[in-house]
Amino acid sequence: MAPDSSDENNTFSASSAVPQDVMTISINNVVCNYSLPMHIDLRKLALNTWNVSYDRSGSLLTKQKRHPGCHVKIYNSGKVYIVGCKSEAASRQAARAVGREIQKIMGKTDQRICLRKFRINNILATCKFPFGILIDQVNRKYPKETYYEPELTVGLIWRMTEPKASIRIHTTGTIVVTGATSEADVSIAVEKIYDYVKDFQCDSSKTARNTREPRKRKSASNEAEIKRSKQKMDNVFVDDETSVNWFYFPYFPFLFICMHLVF
Repeated sequence: MAPDSSDENNTFSASSAVPQDVMTISINNVVCNYSLPMHIDLRKLALNTWNVSYDRSGSLLTKQKRHPGCHVKIYNSGKVYIVGCKSEAASRQAARAVGREIQKIMGKTDQRICLRKFRINNILATCKFPFGILIDQVNRKYPKETYYEPELTVGLIWRMTEPKASIRIHTTGTIVVTGATSEADVSIAVEKIYDYVKDFQCDSSKTARNTREPRKRKSASNEAEIKRSKQKMDNVFVDDETSVNWFYFPYFPFLFICMHLVF
């Protein structure tokens, strides 16, 4: 499974082992980090660039890039973290652009600065199968590989060791892959999980969420009856108040005499 030629879609094309209309994998987030062999003056960097937030107490500078769109965290020790890219190529492009910008602002253009220990830590990808999945039956058949607790988590969690990834499976057929370190691992993980769940297909339109009966709107006649009953109750309360006032009326002269004697 190879990346699609267009980076704007951020999708994979399906491999020959799986039907073309089954899998379309989209990458939502790529997290990477690396280090620069220099001490970075964050104050100088903040004064000479834009879209930044400088935290003096934590020795941290946060920068937002537009092309490619991502968030960058820069420490004075030279460590750089990039979050929010949509592909491996975009993360490498952002890493080189940030490193080159730091090199220019620090005035070290005459030196050769390399990106050390560049690594992709995590890739978040999603995939939608054209069928629903009976995740409770999947959990019964593969109890060691899966974790399913409907009262605590949404969906079934499948922890894959080769390639190393964590896959969340939903009854609607949506697959969320996290923990992979390359696009190839993401495609392999989705292909493997497809071989497991294709035997537990169900109609996604008949899930518990969709079979819930819609609330019936009350008719106009029922609303009119409710209004009449409320008016009757209001009239009853008014009659009770007037009756209480008339009940205390014979005792007014006696109360007046008592108050006159006291004062």
